[in-house]
Amino acid sequence: MIFSYFLSFIRENRFKMTLLFFCLAIYFGLLIISITFNRAIPQIARLPLQNIGVQTIIQKTGEIPGQMVDAIFPHSNAPISREQFHKLRELPFVEDSDMGLFFWYFDRIFFKAALGVHPDNGLLASILKRNITSGTYSLQNRNILLTAGFSTKHELDIGDTLSMGNDIFTVAGILRPNISGNIIPADIYMSFDDSLTVVRKSKEMQSVYGFGNSDFGNVVLLKTNPEWQGDKDKLVTYIDNKLLVFSEKTFTKEISEQLGLISIAGRFLFLIFGAILVVAFGLMCIYTLKTREREISILRMIGWRISDLKKQFIGENLIILLTTLITGSVIAFLGLLGLSRVTISMELPWDISARPHFLPEENAIDRIVSARLPLELEPWIFISSALGFILLFLLISFISFGRIKRIKVYEKMR
Repeated sequence: MIFSYFLSFIRENRFKMTLLFFCLAIYFGLLIISITFNRAIPQIARLPLQNIGVQTIIQKTGEIPGQMVDAIFPHSNAPISREQFHKLRELPFVEDSDMGLFFWYFDRIFFKAALGVHPDNGLLASILKRNITSGTYSLQNRNILLTAGFSTKHELDIGDTLSMGNDIFTVAGILRPNISGNIIPADIYMSFDDSLTVVRKSKEMQSVYGFGNSDFGNVVLLKTNPEWQGDKDKLVTYIDNKLLVFSEKTFTKEISEQLGLISIAGRFLFLIFGAILVVAFGLMCIYTLKTREREISILRMIGWRISDLKKQFIGENLIILLTTLITGSVIAFLGLLGLSRVTISMELPWDISARPHFLPEENAIDRIVSARLPLELEPWIFISSALGFILLFLLISFISFGRIKRIKVYEKMR
C-alpha cells in the first residue's frame, strides 16, 4: 500500500519531487565531503613537513657575521655541538633524527647555498636518494649533488666541477626541484665531512665561533611521535635556551588559519543551504497533505485510522530519504575518490634559512609544495550524517502530521 501510493504521488508531482530529491542527495553528498575535508585540515596543513619527513627542525641563535666572504652561516645561526645533538635525539618524543650543516658561500663566481649531510643514512640522505633524476647518489670522494634549477641556471651537468675556494667538487647527480619544500633551500648537497672542511676554512666563522676540533652542525631534524603529548619547545630549550624550535605547530599555523577561514565560510553556506532544504521539506510535507486531503478523506471513510495515515506518510518520507541517502553516499564516495587524486599546490609562508636579502635574484626560489589531498571517507561521518538527516526529517514529518486531524471528512466529500 505504501509503495503504490508513493509511486502514484511521484507520477503526479514528478518535477517537484525530482528537484527535491536531487537537492537533498547533492546536499547530503556535499555535507559528507565538507565534514571529511574539515577533519583533514590539520593533515593538509602538515603536508609541507611530511614532504621532508620531519615534524621539528632546530637551529641555534648565533652572531651576525661582519663580512659576507667564503662560508657563512645564514640568519646568524650558531653551530650545534655533537653533544647537544645527542641530547636532542634522546628526548622522549623523538623517533628519528638527523643533523646537517647548512651554509652560504660567497665568492667571485656565483652565490652558493650548500647543505652537508651524512651520506650513508639519516633523514636527509633518504630524501636525496629518492629524488635523484639523473646520475647517481654519491657523496664520497668530493662528489656533490645539485638541484635541477641550480644546474640549469649555471649550466652545470654530471661530471662538471664546482669550486669553493681551493676545494674542488664533482657533480655526481641532479635532483628534482624543490625536494624539501625549500624549508632548507640548498642548491648543493655534499657529505657532512666535506661541509665541515669548507666551513672550517672560513676566517669569518672561525673568528666568530672558534670551532675547535669537535664536529658540529647547525640544522637538526627530528621525526617525532605524533601521539606524544607535552611541551616539545620547553624540553628543547631546556638543553640550551639559544636553541630555536620550528615545530609542526610553527609551520602549519598560517596554512591552518587560511584553510580554517575557507572552512568557516563553507560551513556558513552549508547552514544556509541546509536551512532552505529543511524549510523546503517542511513545505513539501504540508503541500502533500493539502493536495491529498480528498484522498485522505476517502481513506478515512473506508476505515483508515490516523495512525495508519501517519505510517503511510512516514513510510513515503523514509523512502525518499533512504533513496536520497544512497544517492548522496554515491556522490560523496565519487567526490572524495576524485578529490583524493587531486594534487594541490601550497606556497610556504616562509622557510627557516631564506636567501640573502641583498641578493634579490637568489630569493626567487620555488616555495611551492605539491601533494595529494589526504581525504578518506570515515564510516562514522556517513552514519552520523545519515542518522541526523533521518531524525531531522522525521521530526518535520511528525510536526506536519498535526494537519491530518484537522481534515474534516464530510467537507472534502461534498
